[in-house]
Amino acid sequence: MKIIDIAVLEMGGTINGILKPDDPAPTESRVLAHLEKWQDELGIMLYPTIVTMKDSRAVNNVDRRALADAIRQTTSKRILIPHGTFTMPETGEFLLDICGKDIGNKSVILVGAMIPLGQPESDGPDNILFALEQLRIAPPGIWVAMNRRLWDPRAVVKDPDTGEFKAKTWE
Repeated sequence: MKIIDIAVLEMGGTINGILKPDDPAPTESRVLAHLEKWQDELGIMLYPTIVTMKDSRAVNNVDRRALADAIRQTTSKRILIPHGTFTMPETGEFLLDICGKDIGNKSVILVGAMIPLGQPESDGPDNILFALEQLRIAPPGIWVAMNRRLWDPRAVVKDPDTGEFKAKTWE
């Protein structure tokens, strides 16, 4: 397996155990700990940066601009962004507007979980594995990886009743 470089630009979210907007920021990333544990088996070299560690409902445009700057600054062509699911599509759309034209040949994938990593029944490991698989083959651009699908952030929403990601419908 060819080893690939992955920039991990951490934003927090449920995947990291942040469940409410007023939860204190954890001092360590569950996602980074998980990836570091499995990086040899996954064939990845990690380049982590913590942009912020918040519930996505607390993420604001200042945080999103910092994320866009981190995307521009990394030399890695593959970027994984652990992010809370509530506003993941919104952040993806923001990134498309702010840095989509100058993304170049970078593949950027936002990923999250409904249940925190490390808890029984967490969807986090599966979502991360799917996102990493997609980073090996995805075309350049900004994507959301949830429910074993790669989504254009402009075409997906989180269903408030089920928590599942589904195609956005326009009225």
